[in-house]
Amino acid sequence: MAHRRRLFLRLSLKTFTGAVPMTVTLCVISFVQDGLSWSTLRDTTGIPLASAALSPLWAAWRTRSLVRAARGLDIPVSENALDRTQTHILTGVPLPLVRAELGAARRASGVRGGNPVDFSWRPFRGRTYADGSVTYDETSGETRVEVHAGKRLGTDTPLFQGAVFLALCQIVRTLEGR
Repeated sequence: MAHRRRLFLRLSLKTFTGAVPMTVTLCVISFVQDGLSWSTLRDTTGIPLASAALSPLWAAWRTRSLVRAARGLDIPVSENALDRTQTHILTGVPLPLVRAELGAARRASGVRGGNPVDFSWRPFRGRTYADGSVTYDETSGETRVEVHAGKRLGTDTPLFQGAVFLALCQIVRTLEGR
């Protein structure tokens, strides 16, 4: 539970700081249009307050969605879910099954065989991709899934925060056949 709280706090902070440029821009535009007066100051104080009030709401929704995505997958949900690189180790998933499952997945594209299996994964419906690779260790029988933020997947924007973690959860769910 403490990990989820830290994730929520980190998301709140990132969302609020991500909204600062827009908030400052709106306040400056308001002062330029209306001039420096008490009424303009009163009107513009609502903009940062609204941003401060909406940031925790967005963070709570995003935290809940990341927890739901990881449910039943044995992937820990912590503040590291916002990192640009995510890894997870599976056992009992052979390499031919990995190639077959990734080749049949609608969200996967550019699946290049071999060991490691490289591919692109689309965590959302748009054109944003995460780059993934799956490596199979024959001696231990472990399959290592590694996902990186792709070129068009800007994880610093509030909309895509945790997108790489979401992609990892979707890939693991696909490989485990759930």
